[in-house]
Formats: sequence, C-alpha cells, structure tokens
Amino acid sequence: MKNIIFTFFATLCLFTCDEIPPDVGTGGGGPTPPDPTEVVRKVLIEEFTGVRCVNCPAGSEAIEQLLDIHGDRLVAVSIHAGFFAIPYNESLYDLKTEDGSNVLSLLGDPIGFPTAVINRKLFDGETGLQLGRTKWAGLIDQELTQKAVAKLDFNADYDSSSREVEFDVDLEYLETLSLDNPRLTIYILENNIQDYQETPEGKISDYNHKHVLRDAITAFDGDPLSNGTTIGTVENLSYSYTLPDDWVASNVNAIAFFHNGGDEKDILQVEELHIEE
Repeated sequence: MKNIIFTFFATLCLFTCDEIPPDVGTGGGGPTPPDPTEVVRKVLIEEFTGVRCVNCPAGSEAIEQLLDIHGDRLVAVSIHAGFFAIPYNESLYDLKTEDGSNVLSLLGDPIGFPTAVINRKLFDGETGLQLGRTKWAGLIDQELTQKAVAKLDFNADYDSSSREVEFDVDLEYLETLSLDNPRLTIYILENNIQDYQETPEGKISDYNHKHVLRDAITAFDGDPLSNGTTIGTVENLSYSYTLPDDWVASNVNAIAFFHNGGDEKDILQVEELHIEE
C-alpha cells in the first residue's frame, strides 16, 4: 500500500511541480520611486515550497532576484507546507509547521509549483490567490504603485541571555478604510538553514533555505484589531516570544503585516525587522 501511495505522489509531482522559465522583469522599468516624505507601500510575497519539490529552488531564486530589484519594499516568506514539505529521513530539520499548513489551507492549494501569493490579493483575471512565478514580477510592480493606507512601526528588543524577544507594533490608519475584519499577523522567519533539498540535479544536502516560516506569534490568520479604521486611529500591540535553542538568533527575522480577514484577504502594509538589530 505504501508503494502505491508513493507512486501516486511521485506522479503528482511530475505534473504539478512545473518547470517554467523564470521571469523577473520589472514590467518596463518597475514602479516610480516613492516620495521620501511619504509612507512607503510595501508588498509581501508568500512562497509555498518544500524539500521534495524539484522545481521550487528555481522559484526561490526568482524571489531573490526580485528582492535585489526592490530592496526592502518587497518582503518574502517561504512557507514549507503540503506533501512536498515532508522531510526526508536524513533531513536535519522539519521545516513544515502547523501554522504553515493552516496558512496554505487559508489561501488555497496551488495548481502547480513554484507558487506564491502576492499581498493575498485576488488579481483581475485570476481564479485564486496562488500564482505561478511568471506572474510575480508584474503583479509586484502593480502593487508597489498603490498608495500606502496605513503606517506600521515594528520594533523588537532581544535579550540574548534569555533569548526572549519583546515586540511592539504601532499601526496608524492614513485613510478611513472599509474592512470586514482588520487583522495583524506576525511571522518569525529563519534564514540560511542548511539542509536537504530536491533539485533538477538531484537531492543535495547543503541547500540554503531562506526566509523560512518557523512560527506565527499571532494566530496564523492574524489577531483582530479593535480600535476602528478611521483615519488617524492608532493600534498599539505588544508580544513576547522566546527563540528555541536550536535557532540561530543572528539569522532570525520577523515580519508584521496588516490585512483584511474577511472574504477579501488583501494585505495593506508589511514591515520586516532583524531580531538582533
């Protein structure tokens, strides 16, 4: 029976882990640089990946190129979830998390891999949030042209002796918004995790996994915001988190993002910070 199941998923991988040439162009020069006196709109790309996905490294490489183009205006997280994220027997780490699996269920299963969700937005002409990598560059450019409607001040105080992190978030509405269910989510990420990964050249033991979702400090679908969405309103939130002993603190980042939690899940602002700064 196990052989039958393995054959089924191996066949599924061949048909859904599609090899598509990367397209990381900026749509004719990219978005107009923002006015430095204004709050900058930033974009979150949530990549879904796994150690058993042969073509996912190509998607990850495309994201690194997009980060080089856009700098800190683009924030990336790699979420190991689904069948392709099941670790190998020889894997040093299990990068698949319960939060990541829940986020995948929330945002919908992809048709194929590599795949990512951009600002959790359902773009015109799309039937779902999951997008193949040939679409990432143009839609990121499109989102970066949008005006910022909220300001996020995101800060962390890390105690290296206790490994405890204190997070403070101030969210200010720059416009009066009509939202079904405004929420805030905080992810903890770890960079530069060396472990096994399937690639077109075969399985390698020292692949560099970046932007890996390790945990969500809030609920996986965000914590509700309660102060209203009128222009000038400010939300102040605080969280505590202790880093596990096997995480490398110097490789840990956190991201906070403000989003809708209703049928429309659009992310309206995101910020990233390094724990040890």
